[in-house]
This record gives sequence, structure tokens and C-alpha cells, in this order.
Amino acid sequence: MGNRDPFTGAAVVADGIMGSRDGVPVVASPLHKQEFDLRTGVCLDDPEVALPVLPVPPSPR
Repeated sequence: MGNRDPFTGAAVVADGIMGSRDGVPVVASPLHKQEFDLRTGVCLDDPEVALPVLPVPPSPR
């Protein structure tokens, strides 16, 4: 997922707090605490805003 906070433009999302909200895994931006769904990148506080999400390849077994 992208590191640039779409609300401030600062590259800080990697420093955010991980947790869950109503069973959804999230990361909260450390600046204004908007929460982003770790699966989709969509902001739970403003669904019109999202972080880019990159696919993760399956791990080799």
C-alpha cells in the first residue's frame, strides 16, 4: 500500500498504527488518524479517498 497520506501529502503512513475497526484490518495515519483498510486502501472515514494498493504475489512453498 502507498505511504503518502492523501490528506496531507506527507509520506508517513508506514509510521501509522495498525489495528482493526469493526473487524476490518486498518492502518491509521499518524498525522490526523484517518483509518485505511489494509485490504483495499479505502479510507474508512472518507470512502472517496484511498491509498494505492499493490498486489502481493503468493509465497513459494
